[in-house]
Amino acid sequence: MNPSRPLVGASAALPLDHVAASRSYERSSNKRSKSRRFRVPALANGIFGLLVLALLFVFLYGPDKLVETVSPGYMCNQSASEAIKVVRRDAVGLLSFGDFLATRAINLNVPAPLLLSIFKMDTATTRKVGRVTYCTGIVTIGLSPEFEAAAEQAIIDYAKKEAKDEARYKFLAEPTLAAFRKTRGQFPQALKVQYSAQILDNGNWSIQDVSVNPLSTR
Repeated sequence: MNPSRPLVGASAALPLDHVAASRSYERSSNKRSKSRRFRVPALANGIFGLLVLALLFVFLYGPDKLVETVSPGYMCNQSASEAIKVVRRDAVGLLSFGDFLATRAINLNVPAPLLLSIFKMDTATTRKVGRVTYCTGIVTIGLSPEFEAAAEQAIIDYAKKEAKDEARYKFLAEPTLAAFRKTRGQFPQALKVQYSAQILDNGNWSIQDVSVNPLSTR
């Protein structure tokens, strides 16, 4: 027996082991490569899913929901100028400028922008459901010199229109003016206002469910 033959067999087996190890390494490397390729689409799908959820949220609740999340009370503050126009129609019915004739004369004859100017409203958000914001406001009514002059002129004009002669005019105008001048010291007055506001697709405001009640400041 030639003692060198086993050595030949052993040396022939070495390349086979090397090939197997190489193939095992290639399979492992391929698996890692595939794993990296799978991670990238998964991350992209996750980001895409978040974007879809955000768009769905805006579609369901409107962009105003996002605005209010950034700035609480935004919707009520922005709608206040429109709401006060609606509120005024109810609020003037709660005001008394001395007596019935003075109140009627002022409501009829004082220009609407000037009558509107005596109302100031501070608002706060009560709650928000979808695109509808429920607001509570405190309306303060304070007279200005311009309004007082216009109110007295409105009383005079009303008395002249209703009176048929000078005696009747004095009977109507003098006590009515006196009642108004006495009432001026009772201002400012305050009212509590509640309403719901929704911004429409055309950019206008929809003011609904308005309630106005007296609020004592004393």
